[in-house]
Amino acid sequence: MPSPAERTVYADLHTHTSRSDGRLSPRELVAAAAERGLQVLAVTDHDTVRGLDEARAAAEDEGLVFVPGIEMSATIEGAEVHVLAYGIDATDDGLQAYLRDMQAAREDRAWAMMDRLREQGVEVDDRGLHEKITATTAVGRPHVAAVLVEAGQVDTMDGAFEKYLGNGKPAYVPKPEVPVGDALDVIHGAGGVAVLAHPGHWTPGTQIRRMVDEGLDGIEIWHPSHDASLQRYYQRLARGYGLSETGGSDYHGHREGDGPTLGAVGMSVEAWERFQAATA
Repeated sequence: MPSPAERTVYADLHTHTSRSDGRLSPRELVAAAAERGLQVLAVTDHDTVRGLDEARAAAEDEGLVFVPGIEMSATIEGAEVHVLAYGIDATDDGLQAYLRDMQAAREDRAWAMMDRLREQGVEVDDRGLHEKITATTAVGRPHVAAVLVEAGQVDTMDGAFEKYLGNGKPAYVPKPEVPVGDALDVIHGAGGVAVLAHPGHWTPGTQIRRMVDEGLDGIEIWHPSHDASLQRYYQRLARGYGLSETGGSDYHGHREGDGPTLGAVGMSVEAWERFQAATA
């Protein structure tokens, strides 16, 4: 039986704010983390570091340990993977150049999805997407889904994905391809630690081996999509390769019942201390 400390989530290293596709501002997210009793929080917005300064200042006010992070999309053997970066220097020139390129590619993709919706006879208003692009530096499918909901074309965000925006659906446009090795190089160039996010059931061991060869530093073990058997499997894999182990809720700030709850999944104090020691 694990000790009470092992069962308690001490650190949540996977969260999102309104600077990408989350609902809460960085300060609101930190306040919610403190209210839930978390001691360590990482903000890992998609392809942007714009929320880190606000989150860091709020964490200092709340007495939380703050870990600056980011979540990047990459490809390996034609498959998409997500890589979490921790401890990055957000001002690094290489990282900033990468993020500028990704922001432009994300906006192009969003407009391409709007075009495909119109080709399907779906009426959507460009103004809604313009507003969302102005409010974020990491526009993505959730923002287009919100445009569809606001236009009354679907009832829910999930409905937008199921009908139009999910993989293989009529308005789906694939993300720009970034080889995982390039993403790892950017992370390491910015002084960060690179962790494979939520590998789930769909990441072959051969791909993980290749990522390890290209410089992967860790695997996200604890995630809402990982049941106990997957956690054990990825722990064995991580330990076999000498990789760090992390975890987090992948919280986006949705209403209770609509998605993972902040701090519901994450790292015990022992797991956090092991990660700290491994990455010091």
